[in-house]
This record gives sequence, C-alpha cells and structure tokens, in this order.
Amino acid sequence: MSTTYVTILATNYLPKALALADSLQEHEGAELTVLLIDAEHAEDHDLPDIPGVRIVGTDFLGLDRRQVLALATYYDLVEFATAIKPLVFKRLLEESEHVFYLDPDTFAVSAMPELLPELQASEGGILLTPHFLHPLPPDAPVSEGHLLTVGVFNLGFGGFDRRAVEALDWWWARLEWECLFDYLSALFVDQKWMDVGADLFRARSFRHHGYNVGVVNLHERPLALDADGFAIAGTGEPLRLFHFHAFDTSRPEELSTRFDMSTAHMRTESAAVDALCKEYAAAVSKWEAFLPPAPAYRYHHDTTGRRIPRQLRRAWRAEARAGGTPPLPFLPEEAEAWERWRRRAWKAVARELSGDAAKSARMSMPEEFGRLKERFPGLVGKVRSKVVGRGGMWG
Repeated sequence: MSTTYVTILATNYLPKALALADSLQEHEGAELTVLLIDAEHAEDHDLPDIPGVRIVGTDFLGLDRRQVLALATYYDLVEFATAIKPLVFKRLLEESEHVFYLDPDTFAVSAMPELLPELQASEGGILLTPHFLHPLPPDAPVSEGHLLTVGVFNLGFGGFDRRAVEALDWWWARLEWECLFDYLSALFVDQKWMDVGADLFRARSFRHHGYNVGVVNLHERPLALDADGFAIAGTGEPLRLFHFHAFDTSRPEELSTRFDMSTAHMRTESAAVDALCKEYAAAVSKWEAFLPPAPAYRYHHDTTGRRIPRQLRRAWRAEARAGGTPPLPFLPEEAEAWERWRRRAWKAVARELSGDAAKSARMSMPEEFGRLKERFPGLVGKVRSKVVGRGGMWG
C-alpha cells in the first residue's frame, strides 16, 4: 500500500523540513514531499537533488497562477500555508492511498507502525491528534480554555486516505476564504474548522501518547531515555513524533522561543528532553550550514518592496470575494494598477477596522449590543452586512 508523507512551508523554513526528511529516511525509509508556497514550480530554487526529498511548487495545487497569487495576497504566510492543505492532500491521494501531513518543525524519533492501522480503523479515513489526552492540571502551560481559541486538534499532524476526499472538498470550501488568524471571528486558521469537520466526517482521535508531543503537552507526556531510545515515562509508549514549536538553533538553551517565559527549565529538568533537543539542533544546523542564507518570504512585499499590511490584505480579500478583480501586488505589469488601488483602498481598510471594532463591541458589551439591536435593528443589520460579513462566528 502506497503512503506519502508531506509538509508545506516557505523556503526560509527549509532546514527544519530537511531535518524532518532525514528523520523519516532513518526511521521509515520514506520520502518527504515538500511543497514550497513561495515557489511557483518545483525548479524555482537553487537546491541540488536531495535524497529522500521531493520538492513541488504551487503549480502542484491545480489552481491557475492568478488564483495562487490571490491566496498569497489576502493571506499571510501561515494562513496561506495552512489554507492549501486540503488541495495538497487531495492531489497526493491521486498518487497514493494514504497521506500523512507533518509540520516542517516535527521530527520522527522512531518508526511509526501505528499510523496505517489507526488510519484504517477510522470511520472516515481521517486521523487527528488532540493537543491533550487528559484534563489539564492547574499548573499546565496553558489552560483548557486555550483549546476554545486554537481548536481541539493539533493539525501539525494529520492522516488521510481516499475515503476523506469529500471531507477535503468541504474543508477547502471553508479554507479558500476563511483560513484566517482572527480570534474576533473565532477563527484560528485551519484548526477550528476541523473541530467541526472531525465530527461531520467521522475522524479518528489518535490517542497514542508518543505522537505530536511538544512543549504544551510535555507535562502529561514526560520523556525518558534508555538503551531502547526515547519513551513516554509512565506509559512506556515509545516516542514517535516530536513537535518542536519555535525551536531556534541560535538560542539552543530554549525548547521553544514562542512564549514570553523561558522554557529552558524543561531541558535542565529532563535529561531526555535535553538529549532530544541536542539531536534536533544538530540535524537542523547541518542544513542551515549547507543551504544558502534563507530568503525573505517573497509575498510579504509588493513589487516595489513595500510590505503589505494585514488590513490591506483583508481589504483586498473583501473586494475579491465580492466579485471584484483588484490588481495583484506581485506582478510587475500590474504595479501601477496596484499602486492606484492601494491608495484608494483606505475606505475598505477602514471598513475592515470597523468590522473588528464591531466584533470587539459585541463580545465585550453583549448586553449593550443586545439593546442596540433591539432599538436599531436596521442599523445593526447594516453594520453587519457592510463591515462584518458572515465569516466565522458571524456565519
């Protein structure tokens, strides 16, 4: 039975993806498909052939060039990379019977024999890992309320087979326009949508303690290291897949640089965690030394070098979704049209900001909002239709 492992990233994250590829080669003897969101074609890079790695560009998605550049315009890097997941998985399922997605900063620590049986045991051909397997203690790094913001499942991992095609179509229909990092709309890119889809399409919750282990769930999955390798202390389950959230080789004392607080104690208090971090740092550093300096993400800026701010992206999205054809900021032949559009887009940007303000008011002053709606229903309806729309919690 054919199986494909895949990750999605911008070129600046490539050393971590190649470290992941090395770990898959070592423990699974498997190739890693790497989709670069800032490469239109597989050959749009200066890399030599790398054993165990298949690089593809955004032409792999099956969209025309303007559609891809539109996604890169109204989404930021993370939104773009997560929005296209269902397109990538569906395309790969034409070639393979099973697809396993791994975030580029995950790292295989041992063979993963549970994956295929668990995916086959799912009702809908979908295998997901929850952030946590047990209720959180008071001293956990985050609270269970955190899941209300980011979703139940950590989509740094996911397994799919051909039974999941309908689910992938459903997911893409939401992510095409609503893969937003927008807490005010109860959206956290792709993850909150899959909270809904997991039930609709009968996903299986994968409850092995050794998969998708990371900084936020180490309290329930402490690591041990012996002659047989890394394992979960207490359960004895082998460690399979570790998720290095925001690991930075220039700050090797930290497990993660994502938090305001230091995570160095997680290494000093656990010889196993420290040993794993040293192994991963060596794997990433090897590729950092081999590759040329990481380029800036090509879709951060327009053709003049001006950075495209979030609210301008949202304004572009609103016009395009309403059926308009605003110019693309990444095409030299549309640079003058883009500049004219950018200059007159302040009204649309103001609407986006007003929408955020309206959402904030609704959430922070629910009683006042309710009275306003009762007294001025027409005004509230107009505000909703003009500046809020029907996305996320307003759908």
